[in-house]
Amino acid sequence: MSSGMAGANTEQPAGTRRNRTSEAGPAARRASRATDTNTEERVAVWDAVAAYVQEHLLVQKGVWIPTFGSFDTISKDIRTADGTVTLRWPVFQLARNLRAMHHLGSDKDSLPAHREVETLKYSEVAAAASVTWQRGKTCIQSTVSLLSNCLKNGENVAFVLKDIGVLLFEGMSFGIKYYYDFLEKLSGKEKFRKVVFKAPWLLDTLVSRVAPVASLTHSGHLVVFPM
Repeated sequence: MSSGMAGANTEQPAGTRRNRTSEAGPAARRASRATDTNTEERVAVWDAVAAYVQEHLLVQKGVWIPTFGSFDTISKDIRTADGTVTLRWPVFQLARNLRAMHHLGSDKDSLPAHREVETLKYSEVAAAASVTWQRGKTCIQSTVSLLSNCLKNGENVAFVLKDIGVLLFEGMSFGIKYYYDFLEKLSGKEKFRKVVFKAPWLLDTLVSRVAPVASLTHSGHLVVFPM
């Protein structure tokens, strides 16, 4: 996805939670009123989800978040003038129900065919977010429903995953851009730094923590999750 269009001055950095209702589209506002989780709780739960995912990816274990999608890592060969370097690369596969319902095309990187991933443990996420198991699960499910509602109404969406990156939905496509330091952790700082400037196209897979989220889309307008 293009990162060429600059956002408005009112946009906050990609890693910042945007809590004001006015920043959400009409579909998001309607759906948000129908859920029973508040913004602070939703952010805490999804930050815990992101921490859980990152912890597992760093030890090469995949995670499935029911109705949302799966995270895992693959070996990715990066060809440079000095030879080929193999990196550990994160992959997100959107849940089939969301892809089919909203006719979304798949990202170019996919998970291995018969790779088994672990189902997200709601109890661990809830404990980290200081909510009950039931509240944690409800929060995740309601957020996915809210996301689906926004996509149904044709709104572009940026889903911020703390310390991992930003999942982008624009039109009928989706993809994910990662934070530089997260990719460093997966492959090793020295190896990643050695290759990233010798394969300039890798820079297109990165997102800055301080970049306006609106700069990640052609339209300059996004609904930002979690909200």
